[in-house]
Amino acid sequence: MTMEPIKLNTPSHLGNHFSFNGLDIVKITKLKTSTVIGICEDELFEPQPLIITIDMGILRPTACDSDNIRQTVDYDCVRKTVIKFATNNKYKLLESFGEQLSRILLDRYKLSIIKLEIEKPAKYPDVDSVGFVMTRKASNKSLKFRHHENNIFYLLGSGIIPKK
Repeated sequence: MTMEPIKLNTPSHLGNHFSFNGLDIVKITKLKTSTVIGICEDELFEPQPLIITIDMGILRPTACDSDNIRQTVDYDCVRKTVIKFATNNKYKLLESFGEQLSRILLDRYKLSIIKLEIEKPAKYPDVDSVGFVMTRKASNKSLKFRHHENNIFYLLGSGIIPKK
């Protein structure tokens, strides 16, 4: 699955919500986790807090009619995936952290589109937070991303560069 940046023309009255071709949105707001992330010396070893908001676009789930959690995105599973990903990986940039996380979530939960808002609330004492907002959509163009230890994308995303 390859990721393509997209532009959303969102009417201003919708605020932070978005719609893409009539998709339903499963939302997790301000998930608190921590990870080792940054480029400064003081960021390289100790986990820092992150706050992540996730909007996940899906086709109208059959769960709307069946009331069955197996027929939609289980946000508890997404929450656990995000926390595990954050605590088990190290990144220099929020951008690369977000790119890999979006690939995992798009693939694992069969999402059509994802919007991630990632904040570092403790970076500077005079700012509430710094952050990065990204939107990615699933593409049918082959490169299928599978998250497992033998996968080079997993290794690169974990900050481990395989030796030649």
